[in-house]
Amino acid sequence: MRFLVDSRFQSQPTPEILALIPAEIAHGKQFDEQGIREQLYVAADNSRAWQIFRGDSIAAVQAIVGSFPLAPFLGTTITALADGTPDSASNAA
Repeated sequence: MRFLVDSRFQSQPTPEILALIPAEIAHGKQFDEQGIREQLYVAADNSRAWQIFRGDSIAAVQAIVGSFPLAPFLGTTITALADGTPDSASNAA
């Protein structure tokens, strides 16, 4: 299953929090290489990010998202996505 992960800082990030960004990027690349994270989009002002993850459940994706260095400083919403294939759309109706 695919999930949209919408994350934003809960408050203005401090220099100490911003110093975690390189570790955040490296951690994310591990999931990219494994095919678990399919996409990453970052807002132009760096205030928010959207990611597409593959997982068996929301709980599995929550565990992945919680493993990132910036997780304690982010508000995150995880939404299950529909398959998106034409057959699944017609079957859902």
